[in-house]
Amino acid sequence: MSRLFCLKPLVLALATGFAASGSLVAAPSLSLGDAAVCHAPDAPQQMVAAPQSSGEGAVPPGATRVNADSLNGQSQTRVHAKGDVVVERGTQTLNADWIDYDQQSQQLKAGDAFTLADGNSRVSGSNLAYNLGSQEGEAEAARFEAENDNRRLQGVGEKIQMAGKNRYRLSQAKFNTCNPGDDSWYIEAASIDADYDKNIGVARNAKFVFGGVPLMYTPWIDFPLNGDRKSGLMTPTVKIGSDGFELGVPYYFNLAPNYDATVKPHFISRRGLQLGGQFRYLQPKYQGSVNGEWLPDDRASEHHNRYKLDWQHRHQFSTKLSGGIDFHQVSDNDYYRDLMGSSTSSNVNLNRQLWLDHQTEAWGGRLSSYFTLQKYQTLASSSGYKDPPYAMLPRLSSNWSRHFNDTYSANVLAQATYFSHRDKQEGARVVLNPSFMADFHNDWGFVRPKVGVHATYYDLRAFEGERARHVSRILPTFSVDSGMVFERPWRWRDEGLIQTLEPRLFYTYIPKRSQNDLPLFDASENSFTYEQLFRENRFSGQDRINAANFITAALQTRLYDDKTGAERLSAGVGQRYYFNKDTVLLDGSIAKTERDRSDILVFARGNINDQWRVEANWHYNENLKTSENFDAGWRYSPEPGKAVSMRYKFGRYEEIYDGNYGKIRQIDAAVQWPIRRNYYIVARQNYDLTHSRSLQQLLGIEYQSPCRCWSASVVGQRYITGINESKNAVFFQLQLRNLTSVGNNPFEQLRTAIPGYSSIYEVKH
Repeated sequence: MSRLFCLKPLVLALATGFAASGSLVAAPSLSLGDAAVCHAPDAPQQMVAAPQSSGEGAVPPGATRVNADSLNGQSQTRVHAKGDVVVERGTQTLNADWIDYDQQSQQLKAGDAFTLADGNSRVSGSNLAYNLGSQEGEAEAARFEAENDNRRLQGVGEKIQMAGKNRYRLSQAKFNTCNPGDDSWYIEAASIDADYDKNIGVARNAKFVFGGVPLMYTPWIDFPLNGDRKSGLMTPTVKIGSDGFELGVPYYFNLAPNYDATVKPHFISRRGLQLGGQFRYLQPKYQGSVNGEWLPDDRASEHHNRYKLDWQHRHQFSTKLSGGIDFHQVSDNDYYRDLMGSSTSSNVNLNRQLWLDHQTEAWGGRLSSYFTLQKYQTLASSSGYKDPPYAMLPRLSSNWSRHFNDTYSANVLAQATYFSHRDKQEGARVVLNPSFMADFHNDWGFVRPKVGVHATYYDLRAFEGERARHVSRILPTFSVDSGMVFERPWRWRDEGLIQTLEPRLFYTYIPKRSQNDLPLFDASENSFTYEQLFRENRFSGQDRINAANFITAALQTRLYDDKTGAERLSAGVGQRYYFNKDTVLLDGSIAKTERDRSDILVFARGNINDQWRVEANWHYNENLKTSENFDAGWRYSPEPGKAVSMRYKFGRYEEIYDGNYGKIRQIDAAVQWPIRRNYYIVARQNYDLTHSRSLQQLLGIEYQSPCRCWSASVVGQRYITGINESKNAVFFQLQLRNLTSVGNNPFEQLRTAIPGYSSIYEVKH
């Protein structure tokens, strides 16, 4: 034998480089008609076994190592090896029964079976012809497998052609993104071209096969190979409901790495053709998006030329100064009810705002300044009711705060606003509110006195015969918040806990002042909740300040895990006691309270354990000896995919719709639960017991394939949009893992309707 030929192991240091196939060369198995074998989806698998290395360590740079049972040929001319052949160069490894390598032409042949790998990709087949220099060649009966950023691609083809580095063509191919052996769905094409340098895959004469049944055909389709953005048609969305059949066909434009656009023609059988679109942009100092919809001729409505426009922009001008735009506009009051599937009531105001925010250090403290121009589009309800708020054109607000040490701090709020309204008195308001607080505390208690002055000045314009005028108000405020904390160890079902007992007293004094000569620009009365017991003013905004000479007494208890410190349960009861009965109403007039104490407020909420959560709130009217409102609920969620919840809500006298008040009694039940392996039922019933009608109903079923390669959802929904008005919709989605989805995704509806809902892709079988 020549000195270049010897039995295994054999190392040939060849001057020419060995270049194995690139990113697509991997070979998991589509069953090709055989029964698919589903493997555990979380375990690493390969349908094509990774090539075996020689075990002799790294190959020197520029060298090729060949190991075989037998080898013959002539040095620098031709090499033939057979029997467990292993060829290694760099990160590439080739296993074959035999190889025939022409060193002069760089041509390599391998058979009868081979496996070629480079990193996370592998390709196998019966015969391989490959040029090591040009990296061109082809293989027969090829199976391939590749993984990139947790995205898996597997397929089979009669032939795979390699047209240079990272460029491939498969003929008569099938591929999918499933786990090894799973061919529950696949794309079958006459040819597939893959260019990994350009990240583009193109399939010609392709059809989508699901469960062995061809469902969709296209003469040409392209797609990104690694899941990155790419221009092209996106998956259509389909919906059936009150507006009939709906079909959306979006087209995506990958304009640049930092901005893109989507155009979506949307056919609604009952209404007509709608055109929608989105433009997104991202720069180092600013980002935002513009969304729009246009329906030129709505056949089911008296409104025509209907549109919706949303623009959100945020800009970082410097480390201290930021700003933004938040703009929303629709063509008519019924747009959301008719086309967005949501209700509009008296408090629906679409924001249109420009703002600037400045943060800096000043005079030893923190100075925050805010400038805004804000005006709303208020949508009328189905009965025509609406009450537009004032526009702020503009508002400038600054807040300075400083801690002098661990005990003392100061805060100053200064604000100037001009309020504009088409149908109400306009004017300017200036607010100055300095305050000083001390915080005396230790491990078992605290006392926090606070003193402040609220000064307000108005410059009002003439309105409906009333002359222009100036008016002002100055009110001192004083409060003391105090509390104690007692702890004790406690055990429940062998679980170590720490229980606290926290009595709290909160005193406030504000002198009474008639304010019916002041306008009502932005004030409203807050709901009477447990948290409201510890606030000085029951009004929001700056136009109304209540008279106060009261003390709040409350008792709260908490349970903490003694190992982690996590809060498990919190409950409390509180009541306010009035030392005089003077009160200020929302209209600014002085009145007398009917009693010397407030209603009683009780709450409890927390996680009994990792599976159960409870919550309850009770507002008891002592004067009428009845409950003002009450709500209680629980949720049981032992693991993802399993959630059951129930809530009851009662209101003695609350706004039902458009200024109509009455009793509310509602029950809300929701569930997501497996009914058998891989099948989940989802349902919700929100029922009005007072009026004997459903406010929202939802029922559906979700399925995930055993190998988690695809899932399907069918969900029906019916919901109230106004007085004696309702809509319904049916959502269907088929989702193919790491590739695409067909239909209309019901995830957002399910997430908001079912507390504790989990996407079935989060569920492990």
